[in-house]
Amino acid sequence: MTKPMTLTDLKKELKKLDHAELIDLISTLYKSDDQTKELLNTRFIGEKYQQDALDNYKKKMREEFFPKNKKKATSLKVAKSLITEFKKIGSFEMVLDLMLYYVECGNEFTIEYGDIDGPFYDSLCSVFDQFVDQLNLKGTEDLYSKFRNRIDDLIFSSSNIGWGYGDFITNKSFEIEWSFED
Repeated sequence: MTKPMTLTDLKKELKKLDHAELIDLISTLYKSDDQTKELLNTRFIGEKYQQDALDNYKKKMREEFFPKNKKKATSLKVAKSLITEFKKIGSFEMVLDLMLYYVECGNEFTIEYGDIDGPFYDSLCSVFDQFVDQLNLKGTEDLYSKFRNRIDDLIFSSSNIGWGYGDFITNKSFEIEWSFED
């Protein structure tokens, strides 16, 4: 079996191409691969494209939790994969926004349909755990302020949800480094 090129090998091959050949190659990739299309649009259009993409990813995520076709089951795997995909194109702040939105959707799902199960809440807790850890690691006070009301609403609305979920959301929120500064 022939091994694929390494990144170093690819760069060497790309350096051999002239300008027109590079444009042709990138155009072909753009037409044939949605992820490449998103990366290039993010690179050249910038923040406006990222914001539109975030809105689109939120819409897709909401559809996973609240499908229009009531026979379709909620897929946490698909919803979480949207976060992974978006990390490739979104800014740090936008990724955090989508992570928090995932937890909010799951929380709303529970309020709407009643108690779910341990694995469901484990998934929500896992994403909220990552959200708080990333916020503490790279966040700023301004960024926390942006999410503060949503976090407070999440704490309040999750307080009566079982499986330790509501307690986890509250306790993890207290780990946000600047949550006590007011």
